[in-house]
Order: sequence, then structure tokens, then C-alpha cells
Amino acid sequence: MPKEPIDIYVPCYQPDEYLERCIQSIFRHTQGDYNLTVIVGQRSIAKNRNQGLRKGVSEWICSIDADCELLQDNWLDLLLETARSQPDVGIVGPKIVMFDGTIFSAGTGSDGFPILYGEKDEGQREQVEEVHALSENCMLMRAGIFEFDEWFWQSKSSEGQDACINLQRRGYKILYDGRVKVQHNKHPKKSNPLNWDHIYFHLKHPTTYLDHYRKRKRWKT
Repeated sequence: MPKEPIDIYVPCYQPDEYLERCIQSIFRHTQGDYNLTVIVGQRSIAKNRNQGLRKGVSEWICSIDADCELLQDNWLDLLLETARSQPDVGIVGPKIVMFDGTIFSAGTGSDGFPILYGEKDEGQREQVEEVHALSENCMLMRAGIFEFDEWFWQSKSSEGQDACINLQRRGYKILYDGRVKVQHNKHPKKSNPLNWDHIYFHLKHPTTYLDHYRKRKRWKT
């Protein structure tokens, strides 16, 4: 059980049936003391995430996107166990599985792409491992060490990768915990490589552009 109340927040652009499912899954699967906040507002997604971080007072703060759903009772205990296993952990994240049973992300590789994306989930990568980045759909974050860059506003996963890269440069570890699964209930829209978030991300991290290009070329062949 968590040693203190954990702050959990749900960033949401507009309340809908997915938000209700998310909240009910938190009530159903979370043991121990926790404080739940729903951040509703038509701000950029990074601004919504930061508002949740700023409201939190616990040592670790958990963010769960409104279109996601928890699947298991011990999810928070496991993530906290991993977070507290080493003194330099910055963020911990679970395996994200789509509602159709395919994997959305099992951590992010050094090429910037989600590991095992699109594969059927058959229990792969149910381990704890240091990774390049994590999906921001669900993150357990150490409080007080960072905020998301609010120049990201189109919710294309760039703000999460950016935060992970910046924390690693400062000596923090990004840990993937595949023992925990979180279900993503909506297929993300296909993103245009020329959208603002992608352009801004590559301007901040220019060495990632070649990795993205090589990966896309391999997918096309």
C-alpha cells in the first residue's frame, strides 16, 4: 500500500463517456489513500498536465489520460515499488494496450518509436527496464523536478518524450514497468509529420530527426 496519499490526476479536454470509464476504473482498482483531481479545460495538453503537477503535494504524482482505463488492482503499488527501487528514478510508466488487444507502447526506444507498437499483446515485456522514453498516457512522476514544455499543444506524444529526454540529461532514470497494463480506449489519430509538435520536438532535439527518418523508411520497405 502507498505510505502516503498519492495525487492522481486526469487531464481532460472535454468530459465524455471515456472520462467516466477512466474515473470508475480508478475507484475500482486503486487501494490505499489517494487524492483524485480531474483537470478539465481547453488548454494545450501540456498546460493541463502541468496544472495537475502543480496541484499535487505527494512525493510521487500519477497522471492518467481521460481515454485510458486501469485493469488491475495492484497497479499503483507496483509502479510505486519501481519508483522507489532506485534514488534517481524520475518517471515510471506501464505497458499501454489498446482496447483491441494490440500494444500501443511498451516503452519507447532510442529511435523515438514505441516498442512493440501494433503487435498483439501476449505477455511480452512484462519486466522492469530502463527506456529512452514512455507514453504520457499514464506516468508516475517524481514531484518537483520538471514540468512539461507548454509549447507542445497538439497532444502528439511529443511532450512526454521531451520530458523524458530532458530528465535523462539531468541524470534521472526513466523506467518502464511491464507488470502493469493500462488500456487505451481510443485509437489515436494519425499525425502529420509536419504538425507543430513534431517540428518543435525535432528543433529541440535535432539528432532525433535522422532516427525517425530511418525508422519510417524501414516501415515503407
